[in-house]
Amino acid sequence: MIWRIAFKDLRERLRDGRLYWAGGLVALLLLTALAVGASHQREARAEQAAAQSSDYKDWLAQGARHPHDAAHQGMHAFKPDAALALVDPGINPYIGSTVWLQAHRQSEVKFRPAQDATGLQRFGDLSVGWILQVLGPLLVVVLGFNAFAGEREQGMLRQTLSLGVPPLRLLWGKALALAMALAVLLVPAALIAAVAVAFSAGSGERLDALLRFAGLALGYALYLGIFVFLTLAVSAASRSSRVAITALLALWIANAVVAPRVLSELSRAIFPSPTRLEFNQALAADLKATSDRTWMQAFGTTERWSKDVPLNKWGIALKLDDQASYAVYDRHFGRLWDTWEQQQAVQEAGGLLLPLLAVRSFSSTMAGTDFAHHRDFTTAAERHRRLIQDIVSQDLVDHADPLGHQHFAYQASPALWARVPAFDYHAPSAGWALARGGGSALVLCASLALAVAFAWIAVARQRAI
Repeated sequence: MIWRIAFKDLRERLRDGRLYWAGGLVALLLLTALAVGASHQREARAEQAAAQSSDYKDWLAQGARHPHDAAHQGMHAFKPDAALALVDPGINPYIGSTVWLQAHRQSEVKFRPAQDATGLQRFGDLSVGWILQVLGPLLVVVLGFNAFAGEREQGMLRQTLSLGVPPLRLLWGKALALAMALAVLLVPAALIAAVAVAFSAGSGERLDALLRFAGLALGYALYLGIFVFLTLAVSAASRSSRVAITALLALWIANAVVAPRVLSELSRAIFPSPTRLEFNQALAADLKATSDRTWMQAFGTTERWSKDVPLNKWGIALKLDDQASYAVYDRHFGRLWDTWEQQQAVQEAGGLLLPLLAVRSFSSTMAGTDFAHHRDFTTAAERHRRLIQDIVSQDLVDHADPLGHQHFAYQASPALWARVPAFDYHAPSAGWALARGGGSALVLCASLALAVAFAWIAVARQRAI
C-alpha cells in the first residue's frame, strides 16, 4: 500500500511539471556549482603547490648568512585545499591561507579570499553545499506543500480515508514519494560529485576523501529528510494549500536567513571573544612578564641585550626567550580558539529546531573546511616555526656564542638551511572529522525524530477530521 501511494504521488508531480522545472533548476545549479568548484580547486592547488615549492627553494638558496637573520626571513606555510572543498568551501573564503613562519612570533593566517571578492560575496558562494542547505528545503516545500492540504481541498483525502487506508501508511507513502522525487534529482548529481572528489584527491587520500563524501551525503539525507516530514506535517495540519505554503515559506526563511544571524549573535553573547586590540595587548603583556622572569633567572637582569649579557650568551638568550614564549602563545591562542569552538557548539545546538545550523557545521567538518581543520593546520604550521627557531638557535649556541665579540661575524653554511625540512601538511582522517562532527550528526538525528513525531501526530488527526 505504501508503495502504491508513493508511485501515485510521484506520477502526479511528474504530470503537473513541478518536478521538472523546480527540480531541473536545482539540478542545473548543482552541476554548475560543482564545475565551478572543481575549476577553482585546480587553480588553488596549483598555486599552493608552486608557492610552497618556490618558498622552500628560496630558503635553501640563502647562501652563507647569520642564522638569526635567516630566522627573521623565515618561510611560509600554505594551506592545501581539501578534496571536498569543491563541494563545501565552508569557512575557507573567510579565513587566511598563508602563515609566515618568522622568528620570535606566532603569526596569524592571512590572505583571505573574501578580501578580493565583490559585493556579491555577502549573498554566499555558489557551492553544492550552499545549494543543498538553502535551496534543498525550498525544493521539498515546492514539491510537497499540497500533499495533504491539496487532497483535502479536492475531497480526495476524505475518500481515501473512507476506503480504510490508515493515516500513518498514507504518511509513509507520501514521504517515500518525496524521497524518490529528490533521489531522481540528487542521486545522479551525487555520483558525479563522488567521481569529481575521487579525481581531485591525491592517490593516497582517495579512500579517505570518499569516506568523507559518504558521511557528507548521509548528513544531507538526514537534513532533507527533516524537511520532508516537516512539509508533510504542515500540509496535514493546514486548512488549505495556501496556508500550508505560507507557513512553510516562513519556516524556510527562518531557517535559511534569520537563524544563522540570530544564533551567531547569541553565541557571541554567551561566549564573548576579545577584540584584536584586547587580544594583542594581553598577549604582549604576558610575553613580557614571561620573558622578564626567564632573563632574570638566567642572567640576573630584565634589560634586553645589555652589557650584563655578553655576546657569548646571546645565542642561549635567544633560545631561552623563544622557548619560554611557546607556552604563552599556546595559552592565549588556545583560549581564543576554544572560545570560537564554544560559539560554534551553541550554534550547533540551535540546529535541533533550525536544522541549517547543524547541517552547515557537519558539512564543513566532513569536507575539511571547518574551524577544527583550520586549527589543526595552524597548529602544524606553528610546530614547524618552532622547529626552525630551535634549529637556528642551537646553531648559534654551538658556533656563534664561542666566538664572543665576533658573534655577529659568524655565518652559517647552506647545510644548516637544509636541516630544516619542507613544510608538509596532511589533513586529519575521516574518522577524526566524524568524531568532531558527531555532535552535529546527533542533532540532525534528533531533529529528524522531532519532525517525524510532528508529522505522525498531524496525520493521525486526519481520521478524526
